[in-house]
Amino acid sequence: MKKDDLDYVIEALQKRDEILIKDKSIRQYNKYFDIMRKYARELIDDGRQAELLPLLDSDNISYRSDAAGLLFHCYPEKCTQVLKVISEMSVETGLPKYYINLSISAIMALEHGIPKDFP
Repeated sequence: MKKDDLDYVIEALQKRDEILIKDKSIRQYNKYFDIMRKYARELIDDGRQAELLPLLDSDNISYRSDAAGLLFHCYPEKCTQVLKVISEMSVETGLPKYYINLSISAIMALEHGIPKDFP
């Protein structure tokens, strides 16, 4: 059975999360970023962005963070809310240490915005 664009996005999210948890290379992390972005763009161009919405409510912080970036221009209010919550997380409040960069990225996204052509 051929994989769907959504399958590729989910697979890339899983790989990115695994890379964070296992402290693997940034190069690998960025490789899956490109894959995730490519297939999310396909979904959005096909009007299927709503299929990614459940990721914004995921228990997995990494999935929520990535989904908020991918869907920001489709659902700005919801994604801003998700990014705000992530930006307020810290190791002191229970954020796993391997996710600290997600909090920093959320702060930066809120301060500087997400490029108009993203994903």
